[in-house]
Amino acid sequence: MRKILLIISLLLLVACSNDEVKYDGVPLKIAVVGDIPELNNEKIQFEQILLDEFSEDTLRISTNFDAVMITPVMFEEASDDRFIKVYDNSKMPIIFFDSTKRHFPFTREGTTFKTAHWESLNNGSHTTIYLSDIDANREDAWYFYLKDEKELDILYKEIFQKVETL
Repeated sequence: MRKILLIISLLLLVACSNDEVKYDGVPLKIAVVGDIPELNNEKIQFEQILLDEFSEDTLRISTNFDAVMITPVMFEEASDDRFIKVYDNSKMPIIFFDSTKRHFPFTREGTTFKTAHWESLNNGSHTTIYLSDIDANREDAWYFYLKDEKELDILYKEIFQKVETL
């Protein structure tokens, strides 16, 4: 009886530790620079990569992944000017997850995440998807909003649905 209770307890603990995201689109494989999100959806596969790996092998990354997600623990390093060309030439969506300063510190020369003026960049968004087409001299950005931490699963679903269309 104790073994059964232990097994049930472990299953409940595992089930509750990851947020379930109700995304039901095409399967997506997302490279993550930083912390891998703790969420549960069989159609979403995350793989952690290094920022330098993305920089040095952009073609392989863009061939094997649907998007690259950069998380807050890497924002300062990822906003270094040496990565601007990487973001502009990647030909795949880049998700700046939980960046209140949107994509600007990462795509504008001479600005880092730390030095970017928060007040002028904050549009109330939580996350930005950035996509550049240098050949067409065009850059696009989509902003995603989080009204309440309890709705994080909805935010993820909206992000994944947008990545699916790009």
